[in-house]
Amino acid sequence: MMKNELMIEIENQLATLGISPEKGNKTDLSIETELLDASFSTGKKKIRYEAMILLDESANTVKMYEKTTEISVGVSFGMSGESSFQSGKTLFRKVKSIQYGPEGKVFEYNFDIGAISKAVKSAAQTQGWSFKTVIMKKNAMYR
Repeated sequence: MMKNELMIEIENQLATLGISPEKGNKTDLSIETELLDASFSTGKKKIRYEAMILLDESANTVKMYEKTTEISVGVSFGMSGESSFQSGKTLFRKVKSIQYGPEGKVFEYNFDIGAISKAVKSAAQTQGWSFKTVIMKKNAMYR
């Protein structure tokens, strides 16, 4: 299967999640998005997601690097939960939180972060390629 066709398939799968990857000069596709940017009277919270997707034609393998950064400043009270499980080398992660400030409910979020890599893996397998999660950013970049 041709690399360009696979890239279009990955972009289509990610579009169903509301994510638009960019074609990069360091890797084939990159994602940089803020999943949450909430400010409230006693603080703020941000969740940032970054991914790099490299289509390695020599090995017919899609290599994916992911990083989630969470920044919390201030005081809020609430409930949060996180569940994750690993299938092979792929980690599936869901995060959910409801936070309250002095003014009442401040924000609520519920993300299935694992759905992003799952969509990329599905696109790769549909096109006959293998999928590999890499833990070092440089392994998902052009050499």
